[in-house]
Amino acid sequence: MKFLPRLLGLGLLSLLVALLAMACETVKPTTNEFGSPNKVKGEVIAAPESRKIVHFTDTSTEYSTPRNLLARAFIKQFNDGTVIDKVQVRKAPSEDGAPVSYFLIGMGLRNGMFRAMALPLTGGGDNTYFLRPTAERYTLSGVGCSICYFNFENGRIVGTTCGGNTGGGNCDLKVEPNNALFSAANR
Repeated sequence: MKFLPRLLGLGLLSLLVALLAMACETVKPTTNEFGSPNKVKGEVIAAPESRKIVHFTDTSTEYSTPRNLLARAFIKQFNDGTVIDKVQVRKAPSEDGAPVSYFLIGMGLRNGMFRAMALPLTGGGDNTYFLRPTAERYTLSGVGCSICYFNFENGRIVGTTCGGNTGGGNCDLKVEPNNALFSAANR
Protein backbone atom coordinates (compact mmCIF):
# COMPACT_ATOMS: atom_id res chain seq x y z
CA MET A 1 0.00 0.00 0.00
CA LYS A 2 2.91 2.35 0.65
CA PHE A 3 4.09 2.33 -2.90
CA LEU A 4 0.61 3.02 -4.42
CA PRO A 5 0.72 6.79 -3.66
CA ARG A 6 4.26 6.90 -5.07
CA LEU A 7 3.15 5.09 -8.21
CA LEU A 8 0.17 7.41 -8.58
CA GLY A 9 2.40 10.47 -8.01
CA LEU A 10 4.95 9.19 -10.53
CA GLY A 11 2.16 8.58 -13.08
CA LEU A 12 0.77 12.10 -12.58
CA LEU A 13 4.26 13.58 -12.83
CA SER A 14 4.99 11.79 -16.11
CA LEU A 15 1.57 12.88 -17.49
CA LEU A 16 2.34 16.49 -16.53
CA VAL A 17 5.76 16.32 -18.24
CA ALA A 18 4.18 14.85 -21.40
CA LEU A 19 1.53 17.60 -21.50
CA LEU A 20 4.14 20.29 -21.04
CA ALA A 21 6.26 18.82 -23.83
CA MET A 22 3.27 18.79 -26.19
CA ALA A 23 2.38 22.37 -25.28
CA CYS A 24 5.89 23.49 -26.22
CA GLU A 25 5.76 21.81 -29.64
CA THR A 26 5.60 24.32 -32.47
CA VAL A 27 4.12 23.85 -35.90
CA LYS A 28 6.55 24.64 -38.68
CA PRO A 29 5.45 24.72 -42.32
CA THR A 30 7.30 22.44 -44.68
CA THR A 31 9.95 24.22 -46.66
CA ASN A 32 11.71 23.63 -49.90
CA GLU A 33 15.47 23.52 -50.28
CA PHE A 34 15.64 27.32 -50.29
CA GLY A 35 13.87 27.76 -46.96
CA SER A 36 10.54 29.16 -48.19
CA PRO A 37 7.23 27.30 -48.24
CA ASN A 38 6.00 25.81 -51.50
CA LYS A 39 2.53 27.28 -51.96
CA VAL A 40 1.58 25.28 -55.05
CA LYS A 41 1.60 21.50 -54.98
CA GLY A 42 4.30 20.16 -57.26
CA GLU A 43 5.92 23.57 -57.74
CA VAL A 44 9.56 23.49 -58.83
CA ILE A 45 11.65 26.53 -58.03
CA ALA A 46 14.82 27.43 -59.96
CA ALA A 47 15.91 30.15 -57.56
CA PRO A 48 14.46 31.23 -54.22
CA GLU A 49 12.23 33.85 -55.81
CA SER A 50 11.58 32.41 -59.29
CA ARG A 51 8.51 30.55 -60.48
CA LYS A 52 8.42 27.92 -63.21
CA ILE A 53 6.05 29.08 -65.96
CA VAL A 54 6.52 26.98 -69.08
CA HIS A 55 8.42 24.06 -70.57
CA PHE A 56 8.82 23.65 -74.33
CA THR A 57 9.08 20.26 -75.98
CA ASP A 58 9.64 19.54 -79.67
CA THR A 59 5.89 19.39 -80.25
CA SER A 60 4.17 21.32 -77.47
CA THR A 61 4.15 24.09 -74.92
CA GLU A 62 3.47 22.80 -71.41
CA TYR A 63 2.41 25.43 -68.88
CA SER A 64 3.84 24.51 -65.48
CA THR A 65 1.63 27.17 -63.91
CA PRO A 66 -1.95 26.86 -65.23
CA ARG A 67 -3.10 29.74 -67.44
CA ASN A 68 -6.16 30.45 -65.30
CA LEU A 69 -3.83 30.96 -62.30
CA LEU A 70 -1.62 33.22 -64.44
CA ALA A 71 -4.68 35.26 -65.51
CA ARG A 72 -5.74 35.76 -61.87
CA ALA A 73 -2.19 36.80 -60.97
CA PHE A 74 -2.16 39.36 -63.81
CA ILE A 75 -5.52 40.75 -62.63
CA LYS A 76 -4.12 41.19 -59.12
CA GLN A 77 -0.90 42.73 -60.50
CA PHE A 78 -2.89 45.32 -62.49
CA ASN A 79 -5.04 45.97 -59.40
CA ASP A 80 -7.19 48.55 -61.24
CA GLY A 81 -10.16 46.61 -62.60
CA THR A 82 -8.39 45.19 -65.65
CA VAL A 83 -9.79 41.77 -66.57
CA ILE A 84 -7.31 39.41 -68.24
CA ASP A 85 -8.86 36.85 -70.56
CA LYS A 86 -5.85 35.69 -72.57
CA VAL A 87 -2.42 34.54 -71.39
CA GLN A 88 0.38 33.35 -73.65
CA VAL A 89 4.14 32.88 -73.78
CA ARG A 90 5.60 34.53 -76.87
CA LYS A 91 9.02 34.22 -78.41
CA ALA A 92 10.46 37.67 -79.04
CA PRO A 93 11.77 38.27 -82.55
CA SER A 94 15.56 38.63 -82.60
CA GLU A 95 18.43 38.66 -85.05
CA ASP A 96 20.02 35.43 -86.21
CA GLY A 97 22.46 34.06 -83.66
CA ALA A 98 21.10 36.24 -80.83
CA PRO A 99 19.89 34.54 -77.65
CA VAL A 100 16.22 33.55 -77.65
CA SER A 101 13.93 35.59 -75.39
CA TYR A 102 10.43 34.67 -74.22
CA PHE A 103 7.78 36.88 -72.62
CA LEU A 104 4.77 35.96 -70.50
CA ILE A 105 1.92 38.16 -71.78
CA GLY A 106 -1.51 38.76 -70.27
CA MET A 107 -4.15 40.61 -72.35
CA GLY A 108 -7.58 41.96 -71.50
CA LEU A 109 -9.76 45.03 -71.04
CA ARG A 110 -10.35 47.79 -68.52
CA ASN A 111 -13.48 49.88 -69.05
CA GLY A 112 -13.59 48.72 -72.68
CA MET A 113 -9.99 49.76 -73.36
CA PHE A 114 -7.24 47.29 -74.31
CA ARG A 115 -4.65 46.44 -71.63
CA ALA A 116 -1.69 44.08 -71.72
CA MET A 117 1.33 43.26 -69.59
CA ALA A 118 4.51 41.49 -70.67
CA LEU A 119 7.13 39.98 -68.37
CA PRO A 120 10.45 38.57 -69.63
CA LEU A 121 11.13 34.97 -68.71
CA THR A 122 14.49 33.55 -67.71
CA GLY A 123 15.71 30.29 -69.23
CA GLY A 124 16.61 27.57 -66.76
CA GLY A 125 18.05 25.11 -69.25
CA ASP A 126 16.23 22.12 -70.72
CA ASN A 127 13.73 24.50 -72.44
CA THR A 128 12.13 25.50 -69.12
CA TYR A 129 11.44 29.17 -68.42
CA PHE A 130 10.94 30.96 -65.11
CA LEU A 131 9.51 34.30 -63.96
CA ARG A 132 11.66 36.30 -61.55
CA PRO A 133 10.12 39.02 -59.32
CA THR A 134 12.93 41.30 -60.45
CA ALA A 135 11.82 40.94 -64.09
CA GLU A 136 10.68 44.16 -65.71
CA ARG A 137 6.97 44.76 -66.18
CA TYR A 138 5.87 46.23 -69.53
CA THR A 139 2.29 47.55 -69.40
CA LEU A 140 0.26 48.66 -72.43
CA SER A 141 -2.82 50.87 -72.17
CA GLY A 142 -4.79 51.50 -75.34
CA VAL A 143 -6.79 54.66 -75.90
CA GLY A 144 -8.87 54.57 -79.07
CA CYS A 145 -7.17 51.34 -80.23
CA SER A 146 -8.99 48.05 -80.49
CA ILE A 147 -5.69 46.27 -79.82
CA CYS A 148 -2.11 47.26 -79.05
CA TYR A 149 1.03 45.35 -79.98
CA PHE A 150 4.43 45.27 -78.34
CA ASN A 151 7.25 46.21 -80.72
CA PHE A 152 10.36 44.06 -80.34
CA GLU A 153 13.96 44.70 -81.34
CA ASN A 154 16.75 42.20 -80.69
CA GLY A 155 14.60 40.24 -78.23
CA ARG A 156 13.55 43.31 -76.21
CA ILE A 157 10.37 45.38 -76.05
CA VAL A 158 11.12 48.84 -77.44
CA GLY A 159 7.69 50.36 -78.14
CA THR A 160 4.07 49.83 -79.19
CA THR A 161 1.84 49.85 -82.24
CA CYS A 162 -1.85 50.71 -82.25
CA GLY A 163 -3.86 48.20 -84.29
CA GLY A 164 -7.14 49.25 -85.85
CA ASN A 165 -6.34 52.93 -85.37
CA THR A 166 -9.08 54.99 -86.96
CA GLY A 167 -7.30 58.20 -86.04
CA GLY A 168 -6.37 59.74 -82.74
CA GLY A 169 -5.75 56.42 -80.97
CA ASN A 170 -2.55 55.50 -79.18
CA CYS A 171 -0.96 52.88 -76.98
CA ASP A 172 0.92 53.98 -73.90
CA LEU A 173 3.83 51.84 -72.70
CA LYS A 174 4.91 51.95 -69.08
CA VAL A 175 7.98 50.05 -67.85
CA GLU A 176 8.35 49.13 -64.16
CA PRO A 177 11.56 47.63 -62.68
CA ASN A 178 9.91 44.55 -61.09
CA ASN A 179 6.68 42.59 -60.66
CA ALA A 180 4.68 41.04 -57.86
CA LEU A 181 2.83 38.45 -59.93
CA PHE A 182 3.44 35.66 -57.44
CA SER A 183 4.56 37.49 -54.31
CA ALA A 184 2.91 36.63 -51.00
CA ALA A 185 1.12 40.01 -51.02
CA ASN A 186 -0.43 39.26 -54.45
CA ARG A 187 -1.94 35.83 -53.60
